[in-house]
Amino acid sequence: MLSDANFVYFLLMAGMWVSATGTYIPGTGVAEVLGIALIGGALYLMSLLAVNWLALLALVAGASLFFLLPLLKSEWEPLAIAGLAIQALASFFLFNDTAVSPLFIAVGVVLAFAYHRGILRSILQQQRELSSTQKDEFLVGARGRVMAAIEERGTVQVKGELWTARSRMRLEPGTEIVVTQQEGLELHVEKAKREQAN
Repeated sequence: MLSDANFVYFLLMAGMWVSATGTYIPGTGVAEVLGIALIGGALYLMSLLAVNWLALLALVAGASLFFLLPLLKSEWEPLAIAGLAIQALASFFLFNDTAVSPLFIAVGVVLAFAYHRGILRSILQQQRELSSTQKDEFLVGARGRVMAAIEERGTVQVKGELWTARSRMRLEPGTEIVVTQQEGLELHVEKAKREQAN
């Protein structure tokens, strides 16, 4: 079974969609770790088969476009369908000496579309409908840590998630910070005072 093209394909696609779920629902790290494990297992099994690596790259690119474009901008959602088409087409050429069942590919594409439209898109819409006031109340005052040095802009980790951040002063990696304001996906932070950091 481990050398069966359909099984390896299923493992790869499952890993990609679990990873996509982690992208849409960040914070816990469980989906991300599971996705990496599934993709890693699929790639290991692929290394034992005659794989068309260009088709694999096209498949990954297509699937990534399908779930990333709507995440980046809702207006790009119609373009994401092209990514799903690329994924389906590349799936037919994934292996050199065997083939993934066309029925398996078709079912995979339909399930991916249904999963995205029925679950991931509704999660994304709920997140977008959350008012900026609610978001501000959620993050303002939260403490975190600088991950990449802030010189005007940098990266911080707050509530288990990475955010782009601004600060009036340079902050080095590892510095404890507190969120003072949120503007969309960008946080304004300052160095946490000693009593805040404790």
